[in-house]
Amino acid sequence: MKCLLAAMLVVAGHFVGVAQRRPHAAFIPPGSYPEQTRNPTLRYEPGGQPGSYRGLDGHWHPVQIAGWLPDRVYLNESGNYYRAFSPEEMTAFVDFSADTVVTVAGVAPGKLGNNQLTAFGRQLFRGGGVQLVDVNDQATSLIGILFQPHRLFIRQNADGWVLLPKQKAALQQLLVTMLADDAALVAELQAKRIGRWQVQRVLVRYADFRTTRFLQSAAQPRP
Repeated sequence: MKCLLAAMLVVAGHFVGVAQRRPHAAFIPPGSYPEQTRNPTLRYEPGGQPGSYRGLDGHWHPVQIAGWLPDRVYLNESGNYYRAFSPEEMTAFVDFSADTVVTVAGVAPGKLGNNQLTAFGRQLFRGGGVQLVDVNDQATSLIGILFQPHRLFIRQNADGWVLLPKQKAALQQLLVTMLADDAALVAELQAKRIGRWQVQRVLVRYADFRTTRFLQSAAQPRP
């Protein structure tokens, strides 16, 4: 059994190494390629699904979606040919699985990977003025699910995005500062450090605290 497990880990490590050596091609802006060549931003996909996107004007538009990566999403209005749109061309979209994907921008250089200035990220949580987003390639296999790196970004209100630290001490300090108005939660965070996989649970509790405080304030008699 131990030998089998070791062999599986070796094989998984090989495929992960290959995947890391073969990153997906960067987004190609429309009009940046010779006119006589095939449009590299187009993708033939007969199995697209309905969704919607929010444009730079703030309005939502119905659309067909045929998959996405951190640097592009494939959209069309009809037919089987989809064009790649970059995160700079929209602020969010909702895919056919009802997940919300938002544009992550204004991040320190090098934090998004692949020299990207903006990227699409799956929204993991939003509430209490806090937003948590996961920026990573969609996993297409069990190996991808187990080994693909996740870059988690958090922001409060309209502040800039911050990369969630992997080190527990740095993560603790970030959360204590960001959630400082919840004294009980801060005391627990200071007493016991948590890992990144527990952050979403902490944010749910913080959002409940903010909601309760708002309701209590609204119930107070007005002078």
